[in-house]
Amino acid sequence: MNKKEAATSGTVVTRTLFLNSKPFCELFDSGATHSLISARSAIQLGLENRRMKTNYRIKLPHNSVIQCPLSYELVPIIIVETTRPVDLIQFVLSDFDIILWMNWLHTYGALIDCEDLKVILKDEKGRKMCLWAERGKILFFDLRYESK
Repeated sequence: MNKKEAATSGTVVTRTLFLNSKPFCELFDSGATHSLISARSAIQLGLENRRMKTNYRIKLPHNSVIQCPLSYELVPIIIVETTRPVDLIQFVLSDFDIILWMNWLHTYGALIDCEDLKVILKDEKGRKMCLWAERGKILFFDLRYESK
């Protein structure tokens, strides 16, 4: 999936997040089977100390299989001063830096609202945080707390 397809799909939300004070294009995808990171992003984040040799084989929608020999364990994703670690598989990504999959979303109580282009996460106090976006544009999240 590329950025243009993501902007019109109605099933994913894309945004720019900051990791280690650097912007990364993020895809929140409840249909993804793995959390992924591009090789370029792994280098930019300096993840060498989290690198593990693996033998993941990821099947693409058109039935081809890609070998993924590297992954990164417990990479800290910091959203609104709350750390949410994720295991990431290094994968060839052209339009996105990181893709977070259903398991990560479920672990942290995330909901993807594609109609309103927002991702809802719970903070450490159980409050719902809305990360808003704008259709067709890659913008930074605008954080708002939802009333209960």
